[in-house]
Amino acid sequence: MLELKRGYDSNCKEKFIIKTDEGPFKIYYGSDLCLYWSCSASDDMKDFYQFTITNENRHVYNMFAALYDSVVSKMPFKHFCTDEPQKYYSYNDNNLVKDNAIEWHSDDFSYDAASVLKIEKNSETDNFIVSFYKSKLSFDDIGAFSTNSVKIGTGESRYSPYNATFIDMYKKMCNYCEQRGHTFSNSKFGRRRVRTR
Repeated sequence: MLELKRGYDSNCKEKFIIKTDEGPFKIYYGSDLCLYWSCSASDDMKDFYQFTITNENRHVYNMFAALYDSVVSKMPFKHFCTDEPQKYYSYNDNNLVKDNAIEWHSDDFSYDAASVLKIEKNSETDNFIVSFYKSKLSFDDIGAFSTNSVKIGTGESRYSPYNATFIDMYKKMCNYCEQRGHTFSNSKFGRRRVRTR
């Protein structure tokens, strides 16, 4: 089972929920206008969560493939060409790619303490594996709890300009849901149709 759903959280903010066999995770913009990937709201938060993106839903799989290929190939802006054909600007990825896996350390804390989002491709199955690692912060550092949420800064980011590829994926999810006429759903707000453009 691989599904992409569009809905609202308890603060009426739009979010995308990706449902996998292992459970759901979500992608949304926070109140600080930064993009977040998050996987748990439970009290018994684990240090590690893992989800499998299979090709059973080709549209969702292709979004992950485009994100992965763009970052791992170190070409976040394929349309920004140099004067030479087939040559692109190259960027320092600041250790974002390790052994052909994307490892995004959340932009809200220091590199070593932050939560981590890891996206890798299984060479045998071609599935994408999305993993969340909890931040290494103590109670005193951040307040009541640690988190598995990973912040992707939309302005400043330690991985600029690769944050643009994650933003581009979010836009693709918007387009996909609007084309399919997905409904927003939340028990507090009932169900209503997405306006198509």
